[in-house]
Amino acid sequence: MKLISIIVPMYNEEAVVDYFFAGINKVLTNLENTYNFEIITVNDGSKDKTLDKLYEIQKTDKRVRVVNLTRNFGHESAVAAGLSVANGAAVIPMDADLQDPPEIIGPMLELFEKGFDVVNARRASRKEDTWIKRYTAHQFYKVIDNLAGKVKVPSNVGHFRLISRRVLLELLKLQEHNRVFRVQVPYIGYKTAEVAFVRPAREHGSTHYNFNSMFDLAFNAIISTTIKPVYWPLRFSLVFGGLTGLSIVTQIVLFIINLVNPTTLTMFNHPLWLVLNIMLVAFTIIIFFLGLIALYVGKTFIESQNRPFFIIESIKEDGETQ
Repeated sequence: MKLISIIVPMYNEEAVVDYFFAGINKVLTNLENTYNFEIITVNDGSKDKTLDKLYEIQKTDKRVRVVNLTRNFGHESAVAAGLSVANGAAVIPMDADLQDPPEIIGPMLELFEKGFDVVNARRASRKEDTWIKRYTAHQFYKVIDNLAGKVKVPSNVGHFRLISRRVLLELLKLQEHNRVFRVQVPYIGYKTAEVAFVRPAREHGSTHYNFNSMFDLAFNAIISTTIKPVYWPLRFSLVFGGLTGLSIVTQIVLFIINLVNPTTLTMFNHPLWLVLNIMLVAFTIIIFFLGLIALYVGKTFIESQNRPFFIIESIKEDGETQ
């Protein structure tokens, strides 16, 4: 039977641990005739008794593997740690608070058996979120969709998804430290499907995902996906330079008219306007060169990510697919 790895990062989830295993065991029991499972729990430097509870559960549940990090590294790092030790033919990262419902695992595996390498769990609605979170999430996906280019980041899809073994192996090749799982998976590609679900409200414990965490995620997602923002100063300098040139031409024309007929445009203070134009030219030059430097920094950033230039799914030679 195929082994399926379930990765569960945990940080100060003492109040949630028992409820999580009760919930996921109900689902896995119905699937264990078809699959073997390993549950990789990643303790992300918890300060409560999360780790102790995991060790207790491990004594009676041999499917449980406990990865203990030396300190709190953050959610993305905890997921990456789980991915690095996963042995499954498919891997499913999910949160411990049961807002990623375990009942979706079955439909995910059905699509996996149909040949899909990625199965996204998409939130059908965000009614349980506050209006500000719904608005910011909508704007985030709108911005990243406009900036990401050929990498299509699916809306309302977090870490909860299934990826096949070959997607995992490609994912582990991406060595950048600024890791954003929800961006890296669509970057890799492969045949993708999705399962829609309604996310339930959190019933136990409290969320550790505050505004700062969401801001960091959004910021990291954008800068790890595209370098388009570094073009903005250069484009701004070109537009600003055009307006500056128009101002200079206008002043020259008015100055000539004033020389021919001094009484016509005496209200214009040409010395002050000249000083202003000189400042605008200097400002345009500075912004232009800052934009130019930003381009080189952006290209250096892309090179430092060391991502593969392409990923081959298969090669067919002499009638055989390798």
